[in-house]
Amino acid sequence: MLIKSQRGFSLIEVVASLVLISIILLSFAQIFISSNKTATINTEKLVTVNLADAVLAKLKSEPLPKIATSDLNQYFIGKSKSMGLNDKTYTITYTPSQNSTKYANSNFTEKDLNLIKVVVTVTSPNGKTKGSSEGYVSIE
Repeated sequence: MLIKSQRGFSLIEVVASLVLISIILLSFAQIFISSNKTATINTEKLVTVNLADAVLAKLKSEPLPKIATSDLNQYFIGKSKSMGLNDKTYTITYTPSQNSTKYANSNFTEKDLNLIKVVVTVTSPNGKTKGSSEGYVSIE
């Protein structure tokens, strides 16, 4: 004798609900994986930018000695070309330039003021992430 007041879920209903729950959880998992990758990339970018700022600040704190050369890269020979941090090695490159034209409302050039414009670029170990900082370094 069947009692009609007892109601339950059939096997098909249980399987259908498990499929729906699985689809929903998998879509959230993709969101979590994507946000984790983005956070990792942003962290690496932040590290490279902060390292570039730190290297430039160190360059600014110690004026470069005047040498007789027209090749501005000679000023950066012997400077660190790599830096270890968090068990990773970051590559540092310097791009110096010096403008010899006078700016508007000024009678001086970067060369007259003994300034070198330097762009410090730090590349992460994977080679994809780069951060840079630019500023002026003085020559004694």
